[in-house]
Amino acid sequence: MSVTSKHLILGSALLFAALPALASEENTPGAAPVAPAAAPNAVVKCPGVTNIPFTADQEQALPLNLVGTLSCGEPVTVLSNQEGYTAQIRTKDGVVGYVAQMYLATDAVPKMIQRSAQASAKPVNGVVRWFAGAAGCDEFLSHDRHVESITAGGITVQVSIQDSGWKYRANVAVSNESGDHVLVLPGIITLDELAPNLRALLATDAARIAHEPTHQVFWTLADAVPSRSAVADYSAVSESDRLANRTSPAPDYLNPHLALASSHHVMFERTQSIDVQSVALKSGNVPSGQLTAGVMWFERDPNAHELSLRVPVGNLVFDFPFSLEQKK
Repeated sequence: MSVTSKHLILGSALLFAALPALASEENTPGAAPVAPAAAPNAVVKCPGVTNIPFTADQEQALPLNLVGTLSCGEPVTVLSNQEGYTAQIRTKDGVVGYVAQMYLATDAVPKMIQRSAQASAKPVNGVVRWFAGAAGCDEFLSHDRHVESITAGGITVQVSIQDSGWKYRANVAVSNESGDHVLVLPGIITLDELAPNLRALLATDAARIAHEPTHQVFWTLADAVPSRSAVADYSAVSESDRLANRTSPAPDYLNPHLALASSHHVMFERTQSIDVQSVALKSGNVPSGQLTAGVMWFERDPNAHELSLRVPVGNLVFDFPFSLEQKK
């Protein structure tokens, strides 16, 4: 089979993954759990999609004989790799099957599967607040967006905020390594303006965003950066120095989701082809060892320059302070 036809099958595979009723429901020995042996040596990456089809047969012939789907960032063990279209892998639950090579990354493994070494932030009255250089706190650039990250109690929450000129857009990722499931509820995530006014900026439902006649859903006029109040000796230590000397480095859990939108800060960015509701942050339980990520939109104040995004997860509230250059 040629490379071209392989890619045609891949496109169909993604369609069948979204429509499981069309895929074969037949159970096979390849789907049976087996005892894990070697440590994970690859990570699932999702360029432009949220889940990856995981099949029982090497050729991934149609109709697909699905073992299941793999989540972005999931660590797996490569059992057989003949440098072909697919590789045989084992999940952390011991399930064996095949996945397309293009969805496997090995360079991210040391960061992704050694999360236990990540320092933990200390909560105060149930709240963990981001502070540059503090234990469990990290910052980095993802698709040119400034990300703040907090790890506490085995849970890592990462956020970035952009001003679209119409709404504030928040990208949120939650990675759970707590040993228990945690509930993520976008409805209780809040964005507050702290200066020059003190007020709540209400969230806008993704369904309403999807039907708005504007194309500013993913435009970026300005990227929020850490607030001066959360950076010690702000004038003496530059942002580039902080990013080059990260004290509690964390994996980039937002990367595959931010990639769905343009990474460029241009005023007239048009992204009508993106399904807004498919990239919106969803409510649900996140099992230990998995992650969820998505986008939220909030009311915008053109005069705001100090913001606080609060993300309740488990029994903690993760508080992220940001600053924005005023845009009229």
